[in-house]
Amino acid sequence: MKLANHTALKEWSTVIDALARGEQVILIRKGGIADPTFGVEAERFYLYPTYFHQQQSEPAEVTITHWCEVVRTWRVREIEPLVSLVVIPREALEARYRFRPDQALHVIGVRTFALPEPRTISVKPDYLGCKSWVSIDDEIDVDGSVPVLSEEDLAARLDQVNTKSAVAVAT
Repeated sequence: MKLANHTALKEWSTVIDALARGEQVILIRKGGIADPTFGVEAERFYLYPTYFHQQQSEPAEVTITHWCEVVRTWRVREIEPLVSLVVIPREALEARYRFRPDQALHVIGVRTFALPEPRTISVKPDYLGCKSWVSIDDEIDVDGSVPVLSEEDLAARLDQVNTKSAVAVAT
């Protein structure tokens, strides 16, 4: 099985690593400069590692190791309750929060799956730039993928997010 439209979300490699270890179960987004507004474009998507905002140059190839399924979403106006739930440094989270201050942050609860085999793909010009979503040309099979966390562990972690984000919900 392949994911519809070959959709991939560009995310910091450090965040992908945290998702892969089960240390993080949410993604926090507001969109990129090339995204006038952010929206979840697919319920299932590959995680495309990016290094741009980590002050590293983009490589000629990237390795796709995981994909996610959206299980819950929130829109929030406060970041403080979320700081302890992510590996993104506070300064970077605050910068995301200040970007387009009229828009709420999107918090996306995800179930992360490890691909049976990592897949290295060539970076194409369409994949570059400050945008959240890309449609990759490569065929990546997800059959045989393994969830990073059990359903019970994921539910418990998402309950923590729900409790912490309740005070920050956008109106």
